[in-house]
Amino acid sequence: MNKLTAKARSARASERADWESLRSFAAFIDAGSLSGAARALEVTHATIGRRLQQLEQSLGAPLFSRRADDIELTRLGESVLAAARAMQEQTRQLARALAGEDLRLEGKLRLACTDAIGTLFLAPRLPALLERWPALDVEFTMSHQTVSLARREADLALRFARPQDGELIARPLGTMRFYLCGTPQHVAAWRRDRRTVPFVGYDDGLPDIPETRWIAAHAAGNPVRFRSSSLMAQCMAARAGVGMALLPGYLVAPELQTVDATPQVEREMWAVFHRDLKAVPRLRAVLEWLQACCREL
Repeated sequence: MNKLTAKARSARASERADWESLRSFAAFIDAGSLSGAARALEVTHATIGRRLQQLEQSLGAPLFSRRADDIELTRLGESVLAAARAMQEQTRQLARALAGEDLRLEGKLRLACTDAIGTLFLAPRLPALLERWPALDVEFTMSHQTVSLARREADLALRFARPQDGELIARPLGTMRFYLCGTPQHVAAWRRDRRTVPFVGYDDGLPDIPETRWIAAHAAGNPVRFRSSSLMAQCMAARAGVGMALLPGYLVAPELQTVDATPQVEREMWAVFHRDLKAVPRLRAVLEWLQACCREL
């Protein structure tokens, strides 16, 4: 039976050797010791030893021998080390290629926000972002449901509460101010007798947000003529004279008057993203744009 050449054995070995074992082997040769390899890869001394043992067992032959303080590679060891070096270089090339893609500020970024913020506040301000970064592809995911940033249902999300998840990073965007407003006729009626003025409000899907609680506390006995989770729908109903509404400042249209210059509700806004994306330039560009937009709130 012909013996396998070192090259053929190395090819067979690459099918059985996992990347962590190969990386540990290369680090061990570079450092000259198990402890040095462990420091380089930020693992334990025992982990490096176990990986080297598993690698030799999978190959069925030794990769090196020790002579005093020196490490001498076997012929198989030389071939496996060459394969490990090639894989390291391919990994570095891939990392550089991916970094280059990000540095060009190209590609899609998905932003999760409510329909009102996305449609009536952010969309009109998109030209400033896209004129500066024309290769960006911005997608709005508009819903009141909280998307999963860990599952990449969105890259960036606007939220009214700072998340407690340690894997998420939150950046403050400012304060969203809500005003009680209505047509001049409804505002005048509110000032005469608050109990009779009709309201528009939220449906049963959002019972615990501060806006719903404020209406429950201050207008619990008032007739509610229209309910919707959409602030755009509430705004249009208030403009049409259906009833009073508690709206963010950017939705207070010329047809509406506020009952007071002081907001009734204030909520902090946060831009939230997964820590894995913190170095991606296109995310940083959109985040800077969001911060600039929210200074107008």
